[in-house]
Amino acid sequence: MPDLISLTGIKRHYDVGGEVVRALDGVDLIIRPNEYISIMGPSGSGKSTLMNMIGCLDTPTNGTYEFEGELVHEMDDNQLA
Repeated sequence: MPDLISLTGIKRHYDVGGEVVRALDGVDLIIRPNEYISIMGPSGSGKSTLMNMIGCLDTPTNGTYEFEGELVHEMDDNQLA
């Protein structure tokens, strides 16, 4: 059975006023079926960005996201919904 969620080298960088903000910078995460996790950290550490990425509401600047063994960037709108 494939991992439920697999993030490898995920980066999400934003350009804010000519300055690069590194919201996520090389995140690796594996969530297996039937696992429970919590995302914790101080304000500004990238928790919301990570959750938006996992929920397919945002796309990475770089890296690989697989959901149940399928590459998310290759999914169509119906699969993402």
